[in-house]
Amino acid sequence: MYQKNPSSIVKHIDFMILDLLCFLISFWLAYCLHIEGVEIWESQTYRSIWVTIALVHICVSIFDSNYKNILRRGYLKELKAVISHVAIVMVVMLGLLFFLKTQDNLSRMVVAYTAVISLVMIWLERTAWKKFIHHRLAKNPRYLLLVTDREGAERILNQFQGQLLDFKVKGIVLIDRKAGQDDEIQGVPVVAGVNTLTDYLLKTVVDEILFSVSRESDIPPELIRECSLMGITIHLEISFSDELASARYEEDIAGLSVMTSYLKLITAGQAFAKRAIDITGGIVGLILTGILFVFVAPAIYISNPGPIFFSQERVGRNGRIFKLYKFRSMYQDAEEKKAELMEKNQMKGQMFKMENDPRIIGSGPDGTRHGIGHFIRSTSIDEFPQFWNVLKGDMSLVGTRPPTVGEVSEYSVSHRARLAIKPGITGLWQVSGRSKIEDFEEVVRLDTTYIQEWSISLDIKILFKTVLVIFKRDGSM
Repeated sequence: MYQKNPSSIVKHIDFMILDLLCFLISFWLAYCLHIEGVEIWESQTYRSIWVTIALVHICVSIFDSNYKNILRRGYLKELKAVISHVAIVMVVMLGLLFFLKTQDNLSRMVVAYTAVISLVMIWLERTAWKKFIHHRLAKNPRYLLLVTDREGAERILNQFQGQLLDFKVKGIVLIDRKAGQDDEIQGVPVVAGVNTLTDYLLKTVVDEILFSVSRESDIPPELIRECSLMGITIHLEISFSDELASARYEEDIAGLSVMTSYLKLITAGQAFAKRAIDITGGIVGLILTGILFVFVAPAIYISNPGPIFFSQERVGRNGRIFKLYKFRSMYQDAEEKKAELMEKNQMKGQMFKMENDPRIIGSGPDGTRHGIGHFIRSTSIDEFPQFWNVLKGDMSLVGTRPPTVGEVSEYSVSHRARLAIKPGITGLWQVSGRSKIEDFEEVVRLDTTYIQEWSISLDIKILFKTVLVIFKRDGSM
C-alpha cells in the first residue's frame, strides 16, 4: 500500500502538538515567575487566556505555512521560523483580548515572559524532535531504485541532495550501459541492467522505482508492466500511463513531477488508524501471551525438552527480513526433516502443508497422533508470540502470510505483489477456508485482493472472522 503525501499540517501534527505543550508550559512558568500567591487555576482571567493561547496556536498552525519543509531547515532557519510563529500567536492573542476587552487584567510582564520562554522552548523542542525523526528515518528508509541513463542519474541525484529525507536511493539501473561498466555514480551503486532488473527486484528490498528517461522507447513497456505486477510503487517522469497495471496519480518528489502507480493508495489517517489498532492489539496480545506462557511453556518442555519459543527468518514488506516468533509446536529438527517430506507436500506452489505432519510434537512417526503440538496449532496458540512482531512493526494484525526466505527465492513476478504490505498474524486467505486451499496461486490471489480492497472495516471484519475460526479450531492460523 502506498501512502500519499499529506498536507504539511497533517504530516507534522506531532510538531503542532509539541509546540502547543511548549506554549502552555511557557505561559504557566511566566505566570509563576511574575505572580505569587495565587494559582493560575484560581484566576478565571488567566485560565481563559491559557485556553486562548492554545486555540490561537492551533488556528495559526492550520492557516500559516510554518511547518512546511520543517525537517529540512537548519538551526538558524528554524530559529527564524519559531520567532515568526511565536510573534504571530502573541499578536493575534493580544488583538483578540483587546477586542474582548479583557487585556486590562493581563500583566504585560507575563506576556513578555511567555514570548521569551516559549521561543526558547519551542526552538529546543523542534531541534530535538527533528533529530529523533531523522534518526528514525535513517534507520528504516523507503528504498528507491532509479532507472535512467547516466545523464539523468547525475541530474536527479544532484536534485535529491538534501531533499530526500525518508528515501534512500538503493541503486541505479542504467538503460544506456550494461551493469558493471559504471560501478557507481555519486556514491550510488549501479546494481543491474534493464535485462536483469526483474531478477534484481525479486532478490532485494525495493519499495519504489523511479523511471526517468528522455524517450519512452528507451524502456521496454513489458518491464513497466512487470514492475507494476510485482506490487512495487512506480514513479514515472514520462508518460507511460498506458503500461501501468494499477491505479495512479500525479505528485511531486523533490521537485520532480511524476506519475505514481500503486496497488492501493491510503491516506495518512488510514495509516495512523491501522498502526494504532496494531499497537493496541499488540499490547493486549502480549498480555495474553504472558498468561498462556505459564501453562504452555511447561507442557512444551515436558513433551519435548528444549526452547519454548521458535524463531525463524521471514520476509516482510518489500523483501525486508525479520525474525518471527512462535510457541514451539514441532520437534527441534523440524526444519531439517522438511526436505525429506517435500514429496508429501499437499500445496501446489511455494508453500508447505501436510495433514499428518510427523514433525509436530506428540504426533507419532506417521503424524496421526494428536498431542500437545497439535493442540497448540489447532487452537492457534502458537501464533500468540507474533504480537511482539506486531508491536515492533515487523508485522500487522491483518495482512498477508509471512513467507520464508526459501519460499520467496522461488517467487515469480506475480507472486511478489503479496510482499507489498506488512505480513499479518491473520489475513483474508486464513479466513477463506484455508484448510481447503491447496494451490499457492489461490493464496496469492486472495492476498492481492486484500491489498487492493483494503480498508479499516475489512481488517475489523477479518479479525472477527479469525476469532470464529479459532473457536471452531479450523486448523492453525
